[in-house]
Formats: sequence, C-alpha cells, structure tokens
Amino acid sequence: MDIVSKFTIASEDGIRNLFMLKETQIREMYKGSVEEAALNAYIKQQLDERATINDLNNLSTQMMTVFLKDVPVGYVIIRQSVNPKILAEQKVIHYSSFYIMSEYNNTETRTSLWNKCLSVTRKYDAMWIEVLQTDPLIPFLESCGFMVHEQSEMKPFGKASHIMIRPKIED
Repeated sequence: MDIVSKFTIASEDGIRNLFMLKETQIREMYKGSVEEAALNAYIKQQLDERATINDLNNLSTQMMTVFLKDVPVGYVIIRQSVNPKILAEQKVIHYSSFYIMSEYNNTETRTSLWNKCLSVTRKYDAMWIEVLQTDPLIPFLESCGFMVHEQSEMKPFGKASHIMIRPKIED
C-alpha cells in the first residue's frame, strides 16, 4: 500500500481535508444515536474555517494526516491542554482527535499515523485521549500503551466515553 502520514498546516488543502475527515468522523461517531438536526448543527459549528485556521496556527497544536495514494483517510490533532488531575504534575500532551475512516482502519494505516505521532510526542511524560466507549480504535490505542483511566461523558451529546492515558514508555 502507498501510505504516508505527514504534518498538515492550515492551507486550503489542509483545511478541506480536515473538514472532510472531521465531518465523516462526527457522523460515524453519532450515527443513529443523535437527532439529525442536532448533529448537523454540531458539524456546522465544528467546521468553522476561521476558528480552525486559528487553532492549527496555534503553536501548541499540531495536525498530522494519513494518506492512501494521496487521498486523506485519517488524522490526528495533538495539543497542550488542561489535563486529567492524575497528570497534573507531568509534561503531558492531549490527543484531541485520533481518527481513521472505517474503510481504511487497518494495521498499516494505524501504524503509519501512530509512528508520525510518536515522532512528535516522545518527549512527553504522558499522553491522554478521550474516546467514545464504542470507538473501534480502542484496541489499537491499548496496544500502543493507552489504558482506560476513567469513565466520562463526551461533550456535547453526553455519550459514554473513556479517558485513556499512556504513560511514557522508555525506548
């Protein structure tokens, strides 16, 4: 397979790819469990171009996209943010989103994106992510060293989620 993961900037192509992936992600996450009108309103809010450009241009935020034959099939956004209390005294990074389109969710695609993430996050004491309890990437995240720390409810729809933490693993 021709798979490559690379950093993404707030260019026209970068924003267009992110919006396509993010809309697909949100629709997959809440399919059949959230009223269509509420889902569409949420998607519209999440796909705000100005806010997205500002977010991606923030030095504490980085985005990587995984491509299959030059077609974007997944992405990750990592940022410095408020951390779970257990991680308060550590240097921590937050995976605010880690997503691969369901039809491309395979070992090669996941590994490519994960290895790109590690190239940026190795220096941190820990990493954390919040995912829906139904997220198909949970087994993969666990294989990467993430552990369920606590149960939560993901905003804005209050769906059951896991807060997962990955402590630093020495090479």
